[in-house]
Parts: sequence; C-alpha cells; structure tokens
Amino acid sequence: MVGPPMCQVLLAALALSAGMAVPVSRLVDLMWGAHRPRTAERTLHSYVTRLRQALGAGAIATVGAAYRLDLPADAVDALRFQRHADAGDAAAALAEWTGPPLAGLHVTPGLAAVLDGLEERWLAAVEQELADRVETDPVASVGRLTELTAGHPTREGLWALLMTALYRAGRQTDALAAYQTARRHLVEHLGVEPGPRLRELEAMVLGQDDRLAASGSPGGPRPAAEDGRAGNLPLRLGRLIGRDQELGAVSLALSVWPVVTLIGPGGIGKTRLAVAAASREGDEDGVWLVDLVEVGSSADVPRVVAGTLGVKEKAGRELTEAIVSALRPRRALVVLDNCEHVLDGAAALAQAIADGCPGTRVLATSRERLGLRDGHEKIVPVGPLEPDGPGVELFRERAAALSPGFGPEAEDGVVTAICRRLEGVPLAIELAAARTATLTPTELLTRLDDQLRLLVAVGGGGRASARRHRAMRATVQWSYDLLAPAERLLLRRLAIFVGAFDLAAAAAVAAGPGTTDPATSDSATSAPAPAEELLAGLVARSMVVAEPGVASRRFRFLEPIRQFAAEKLAEAGETDLMAARHAAWCTERVGGIHRLLTGRGEAAGTAQLDDLWPNLRAAFDWASGRADRHLAHALVRPLVTEIPRRNRAELGDWVERLLAMAAPGEADLVAFGLTWAGQRHKLAQDPAAFERLVTRHGPAGTGAASGGGSAIALATAWALVPDVDKAVVDGFLDVAVRHAQASVHQDFPALGELAPLMISRLRARGEDDLAEHFELDVGASMIFGGRFEDGDAFVDALAGRYRADGPPTLLNMALVLLGYSALLQGRQERAEALLAAAIAVEVPERTHSPNRCVEARAYFRRGETARAFAILRAHIDELLDTGNMQGICVTAVEFVNMMVQADRLADADRVLRHLDRTAPYWAGLVADARHAIGTTPRLTAPEPHLPTPDLDDHQTLEYMRSVLAELIPAARG
Repeated sequence: MVGPPMCQVLLAALALSAGMAVPVSRLVDLMWGAHRPRTAERTLHSYVTRLRQALGAGAIATVGAAYRLDLPADAVDALRFQRHADAGDAAAALAEWTGPPLAGLHVTPGLAAVLDGLEERWLAAVEQELADRVETDPVASVGRLTELTAGHPTREGLWALLMTALYRAGRQTDALAAYQTARRHLVEHLGVEPGPRLRELEAMVLGQDDRLAASGSPGGPRPAAEDGRAGNLPLRLGRLIGRDQELGAVSLALSVWPVVTLIGPGGIGKTRLAVAAASREGDEDGVWLVDLVEVGSSADVPRVVAGTLGVKEKAGRELTEAIVSALRPRRALVVLDNCEHVLDGAAALAQAIADGCPGTRVLATSRERLGLRDGHEKIVPVGPLEPDGPGVELFRERAAALSPGFGPEAEDGVVTAICRRLEGVPLAIELAAARTATLTPTELLTRLDDQLRLLVAVGGGGRASARRHRAMRATVQWSYDLLAPAERLLLRRLAIFVGAFDLAAAAAVAAGPGTTDPATSDSATSAPAPAEELLAGLVARSMVVAEPGVASRRFRFLEPIRQFAAEKLAEAGETDLMAARHAAWCTERVGGIHRLLTGRGEAAGTAQLDDLWPNLRAAFDWASGRADRHLAHALVRPLVTEIPRRNRAELGDWVERLLAMAAPGEADLVAFGLTWAGQRHKLAQDPAAFERLVTRHGPAGTGAASGGGSAIALATAWALVPDVDKAVVDGFLDVAVRHAQASVHQDFPALGELAPLMISRLRARGEDDLAEHFELDVGASMIFGGRFEDGDAFVDALAGRYRADGPPTLLNMALVLLGYSALLQGRQERAEALLAAAIAVEVPERTHSPNRCVEARAYFRRGETARAFAILRAHIDELLDTGNMQGICVTAVEFVNMMVQADRLADADRVLRHLDRTAPYWAGLVADARHAIGTTPRLTAPEPHLPTPDLDDHQTLEYMRSVLAELIPAARG
C-alpha cells in the first residue's frame, strides 16, 4: 500500500486514466466532491509528493495544471477491460474482470460515478456473454442468470434472458413466474411497470411464440432497434405527454441543422423527448443512443461513442477521426445524452461530425448548450409541462399505475394544485405520483413545502443515471456539482428570492461581501466575477430560468432548485445576512412603487407590486419573525392605500400583525395599525371584528363605536377655506381611532367631524399621501348629509387635482361620487355625463370601483337588458370573490331600479329592505322604485323559493346574483 487512504484514492484516480493528463480540478472533484476542504489543491500536491516518493520521481508527471501517471494503459486491468468492451469482445473483457474495481479501497463520492460506469459496462458484457449462452445452452445459463437477477433485480435485460432461458429449458411456468418477480421488484423499487421488452416477452411465452426458439429472440443480443431499424434506440417507455409542440420543433430543427441540443434543468424530460424525437427520424443507417452520464471525463467521450457505433481504433489515427471516417458515408442520427459534465468532449465530437459527416446529424441533451462554432448548433429549450393539463395527465397516469384505488377523477382540484406547486417539472410530478401508494393527494399537497425530502422514489440500485433521477435532490446536486465555485455562491444566495427578480436585484442582494463557505471554499471576499456574468452562467446551465419582463429580463428558480439552494445557503450560515439584504431591497422597491401609486403611474405601480409580492411577503415574514416592527412598518407603510383601493387582504393581515408588535406607549404605530385595519374591515362591512381590535389595542374609552357630534362647522371651514390653520391636533391616537370607527360604521355625520381632524394631523406629520385618501370622506359626508352645493364644490376641486396629478383611482371615485350626487339632486343629464366620464378613467385591474354598476345602468337605459344584467351579475361575482361588502350599496341601487322596470317587484322589494336597513343615505336614488313597490298590492303569500327579508350583505349579493342568472337567458331570447 502507498500512503494513507486518500493517497490510494489519488493513485486510483490517476490509474483509471493511465497515460493521460488529469486536471487538478478533476482530481479534486474525484477525491472530495462537493465537500472538498479549503486547502484541497495544496493537500493534493502533498499526496502527489508522497506517491512520487513511493513509486519513483518519474512515475507521476506534471503537465501544466494536471498530473499524469506514466504507465501504459494496458498495465491497468480496468483499462484493458474497457478496451475489450469497446471492441465488443465480451469474453476478453470478462477475462480481465477480477472483481469490483478498487475493492477494499475507501471510495469517495467522486470516484463512485466512475466505478458505477465500470460496473455497468461489466454487466453489459455479462449480458452479451450470457445472451450467447442462452442461444447455445439455455439450461446451463439458468443458474448464473438466477444469481444475477437476485443481485440486480431492476435490470430488465437480465430478466429477459432468464425468461428466455427458462422457456427454452421447457420451464414455461417458471418463465412466467420470473416475469412476475421482475414486475414486483420494478414496482416496489422504482415505482414503474415492466418495459415493452419484458411485456412483449411475457406475451410470447403465453402464446408459445415460435420466435422464442429462434436466434435473435428478445432474450438475446439486440444490435438493431426493436422496430427492426439499425441502431440501438430503445422503444420509448410509456407515453410522451404534453410534448407535441417540442417534438415538432426538434423535427424541424433536425431537418435544417447538423447538431440540435435540447437544454433544460434536470428532471425536465430531455432524454425522454430526445428518444421520442429520434424514434420518428428515418435515418437509413440507424439511430444510435449514447448515454454519457457515466463517462468520467471529456477525453472518454470518443471512446464511448466508438464503442456504441462499433468503430474500431486503428494505429496512427485518433478515435474521433475514426468515428468521423465511419460516419462520413452514412445517414445516421447520433443521440448524445447527458452531455453537461463532459461538455468539452461532447462539443468537440459533435463539431467534428458536423464538419465532416454531411449525412449524419447529432441530437444532444444537456443542461447548457454545446457552444459549437459556425452556426452548426440549434438550441431547443425544454421547459416544464403545463401544470393544469399535461401535468395533471402525467400525474394521473403514473399514480394509477401504482395505486389501484386512484381513480381518474380522484381529488381533481388537489392534483392540479400539486402539479402547480411542482411547476410542471415531469420528474417531480412522477416522483410525487409514486408517493400516492402511501399518501392521498391531499396529504401529499400538505407536504410539498419540503420537496427535496418528499420527492424520492422507493428502492435503490440500478445504473448511475437511473439513480440520479430517483430523487429531486440527486438531480439538482448533479447540476450543482458542475458549477464553478463563484456560481455556486451566487446560486445559493439567490435562493433568498421568492418569485421573480431582475439583474439589479441579484447584484444588490446576492453579489455583495459575506461569509466563507467551508464546504466549497467559496469566499465572497475574493474578487468575484460580475453578477451579470455569473447569472448568465446559471441561466446557461439551466439552474435559473430567464423570462421576459416589462422593463428588463426577469429571473426565477424552479422550486426544487430554490429549496436546494436555500439549504446550501443555510449550511453556509448566510441566511440571515441575505434576508437582511433582501428586506432592504424590498424596502427600496416599495418606495419606488409608492411614488407610482400616488401619481399618474398608478397602473404601473400595481403591476410592479404584483411582481414584487412573493418577495415582499418573504421579507415581511422575516421581519415579523424577528419582531422587527420598524422594518415591518417600512415595508407596509408605502402600500397601505392598496387595502381599500384594491382589497389586498394579505396587506390587511400584515397591518394587524404589525399592530400586535407595537410596544406599550407606541401611539403612532397603534394609530397607524388601527386606521388601516379599519379600512380593511370597512370593505368587509365587519364592524364587530374592528371593535375587537380597538378594545385590544386602542386607548381607554374608544372601545365603542363612534357617534355623531357637533363638529360640522369645522368640516365646512376646512373644506371651503383652503388657508385655514391645520395645526397639529392633540390626541392623534384618539382622533385616528374614532375616525376609523366612523369609517367602518359608515357614520357620515361623524366622518364629517373627524375626517378634517384626521387629515389635518396627517398633513402636519408630512403624510400627505395618507391624508389624500380620506379627503373624499369629507365630500361624501357633505353630499349624503344633504349639503350638495358644498359637497359638489369640494369634490369637484379634488377631481381637478386628481385629473392633473393622479392617481386615477381617486379621480374615478370623485367622478362617481359627483355623478350620484347629481342623481340625488335629480340632475339626470349632469349625472350621466359625470358617470360616463368616471367609466372613461382607466384604473388598474382589481380596483374597487362601481364602474360596472354604472355600465350596467347605461346599457339598461338603452334597452340592452341582457347585457346590463350580465354586467351587473359579473360585478356581483367580483364583490363576492373579493369580499368587498362595501360595494353592495351602489349595486343594490341599480338592481332595485332595474327590477322595478322589469316588473320583478318582489325581488326589488327584498333588496330595497336591505338597503333601507344598512344604507339609508342612498334612499333618494330609489325613491321612484319605492313608490312603485308601495303602490302595488302585496303578495298574499311569499314565494317559497325566496329568502326571508332579513338578509345580510353576503346573502343579499347571492340573492341578486340568483335573480339575474334567472333573467339573463330570457332577456337574450
């Protein structure tokens, strides 16, 4: 033995590439993998020194940044085995096999893949040798095949040979029993049914097919594809779901370009798509599939391809030249699968074929492009499946195969939700479906917060490529290990983003200085490459998804990759550091969004807020978890007007969580929290919930709803005299609470007194944007108090300001308020003009506005009743969906007036009673309808399907919707 175990590992790594220079980086990966020490290269040099002392100074040569074991390849048994296997001489290869390679040696994770590759090639040689024995002496081969299938229970080729041998030995029943045993192992270990080869063989045994007695049966060697064409392409296992468009794109690309590369993240289905696409090609010299997953280095790529194609190495000619020479006169398709870890070798070979073989094409799969020159390469991105369609179909197919009780309609909505959470990644969907053997879809959905732990197939064994796809963690780890240290550093830091981010965000949050990762020696303090360059590398390697954005490219993770990167971030001890930077970035972003929301750029502000929302949620949760009320307030404060304007209910939750964080004596924070929680409960028309908040957090004496007072003169003075002294009012918390109560209870007399005080206090504090939101309350209190002239003048002045400076939402609200004021005054022509102007104002999506009611009113007045009813019903649906009970008033007014005109007086009466009880200040808008109902004799008995008169807001909306649903078909007829 030469030195300690790691010295022996280094010697083994060099011996497996004897005579060839192995880069230091490759040796480090083979010896330590992802857990290399900070001093890995220095330690490696010391091991080389010890080996030279033991073997002789000339045994290991230094070649640039690489080492070479100066030993002929034929001096290493493993390399002799590979050479004979490449030549197709199974007997000679097996003669060199003396047992598991490096037996007794400490095998590192890096070397494990190489050893797996050797074992796989040994099994392939064993299969070839046994296939010959099955042809000549099936009885003698049964014992060896029985032993091998026990040791490798998921290897279908061995089971096929055993079934064939048993059948030829006159043991038909045992052959069928072998099939059932194979099926049990495949289902239990891999969660899949036997492939077409075994299923076909079972049918042949059952049918006593004569072909089983002939040479070249399913159990023997298969030099040609299963459909009779030259090549080694297997039949596709299972249906290819949801890839028709990609198949068309690959077919078209292969008709034009010599090299087509399918790129995408691990588990996205590149191999399955490549096999399906290749099976549709009509190359007369065959389709050849070369799986590179077990190839140890780029230098080994030509050897593996040559072995697959049956190309022999000749003296004086490089192997790549021999491959090109053999393919030059042929029309063939070579599929290079899993190129990402041997990218240079795969690219060089593909380039040589493209340059020298006009009739041969290459279809490659990789997590990044090969990067060929001269425009020889066409990239076909492979993305996730559409979750709601093909994703659900794939889940159902796989689950039904494993779980007999899984019906086609089982928990339909839950399955859709699962596929959306998995973002349509096929491997994730298949692994999730496999868990239905023990979990219901509902149970599965609740566990998806930890996808890396959950998405693991049951069982083990099999080839390295199969094992790599048996768990999402292994699939992502494979890609992560191929990244440069600086890329790994950026990847893990970017995991702090939830949802989309842009380049500026990545640079601000993830590219700054930080700690050192002891596992990878990634140090943020060592002059890193620019974030733009590193991020481009992550996109190119399919670790980050790039998408078009409104102003710039947006980036995001697929969730399994983000969870993996987040684990790496935690291991590096940087989670809180990145979270703090992320929260600071979010704070800056909401500041910019606030400036848009308060001006004419409101629509752009809401779009940007939608885009930011997942990250904003994560930042607020982090601040809340640390009880950092100052940071939480900074994240929420610029956005609170979105609660009443677009009912962002989650923002209302955050306000109440912030309220709970307030320390004793923090009157300003309590006033803020109760003010905007009040706006939330005003929308929901839930004063009782708000009063509970006031009792819990408000000052003494404010736990009961406010009532009217005698401050009308103050409101009038504030409204009509612009230069009135708006001094800071003492007792701001008390004013804020009572104003919020008046707002929630829709107490317009009290609002008339309190809104000017509230506005004055806010402006004195420099919070003009919040004060502006309450100005319409002053106008509304005047109008609904019968002071039309004062109210119209006040609101008209506001409308002029909003028209010039924005925001559009407040302009829309002001015009609607003026329009209904005109209706209350009987000024029909002015009302219609104002309401038409209100509709013409473009407000952001989801804005709470009575526009739809106004539209329905206009169509109804023009005689388009079906359209009017449909618009009003759609508006009611929106109110119910958003929980906006405040919007019921205008809706009820239009419904009552329409129903009277449609001679549905009983329906009008039901809703009118609710309106009278909850919003009597709208009475003037339904006066004619009230008169019509009052002069009609009451029904002697209520219709049985009608509810009782005492309806709450929600019931009233549901009632109006049901009536409109009944009327729409008749109105259209």
